[in-house]
Amino acid sequence: MILEQTGKICDRLYVAGHNVMPAFLLATDRPVIFDAGVAAIGPRYLKDIGTYLGSGRSPEYLLITHSHYDHCGAVSFLKEKIPGLRIGANAHVAKVMRKPNAVELIRALNRNFAEVFRDVIGDEDIPFNPVEIDLLLKEGDELDCGGGWKVRVIETPGHTRDSMSYYIPKIKAAIVGEAAGVFHNESINPQFSSSYIDYIASLEKLASLDIDILALGHRHILTGGDTVGYLKGSIEATVAFKRHIEDCLDRFGGDREKTVQTILDESYDRNIVMQQDLQSFLLNLRAQIKVVAEGK
Repeated sequence: MILEQTGKICDRLYVAGHNVMPAFLLATDRPVIFDAGVAAIGPRYLKDIGTYLGSGRSPEYLLITHSHYDHCGAVSFLKEKIPGLRIGANAHVAKVMRKPNAVELIRALNRNFAEVFRDVIGDEDIPFNPVEIDLLLKEGDELDCGGGWKVRVIETPGHTRDSMSYYIPKIKAAIVGEAAGVFHNESINPQFSSSYIDYIASLEKLASLDIDILALGHRHILTGGDTVGYLKGSIEATVAFKRHIEDCLDRFGGDREKTVQTILDESYDRNIVMQQDLQSFLLNLRAQIKVVAEGK
């Protein structure tokens, strides 16, 4: 089954905020938030999390899949509003949070998102600010969430160097950010922004897991047999997209900007509500073309 919703996914697992820029909540004895979406949706994440947990309960952890603006944008807002919230992420995310240029880019992309989609998300001005990472996570770490619930850390680089996925054995759920691509208009859009080689290896790692619930970083949740088909399809789509980039580079004599424009014209849908804004779309696309051109 392919779900596209906010609210309850299954026992203890919820989508908060907006399904296109979601935060996920595991409502166990020691509740966990996965990702913090964009800054502008921060108040909606907070309201939904409070509704799903009920009065008197607060999340203990916020685990980030990677350091892109649309996955860590509201982290400082939620850290401020939820007393004692501990932030967990890859060590590279901690480095990004200390780099002025990286922080300013995340801040600018969050501002841009708020302006582009003002009619959808409202007028409240929520800034992005860097935060200290409390838990430096790595492959194989496990977080005890109480009552027999655990979260297992899986390193899945390729979309970014710091991409990580989180596996919940009790419900066989994986929260993967963009390590498995983006599902849009019934097609899978690969997202190998830092390394094609690592991205394929990460997809194969995810495909080897026993997954009943695959929570993608944007819009969709796959359940049951659709998870296996999606991951297989994501590998195939990734191989095909790499070949398409290679064909474009060959056709244009290695000209990366002509390749960017060709794929932009083919792929960017300006009419979808909450579709990725043009600036961040181009940043990702240029990174993918660079990865292929340089054989990474």
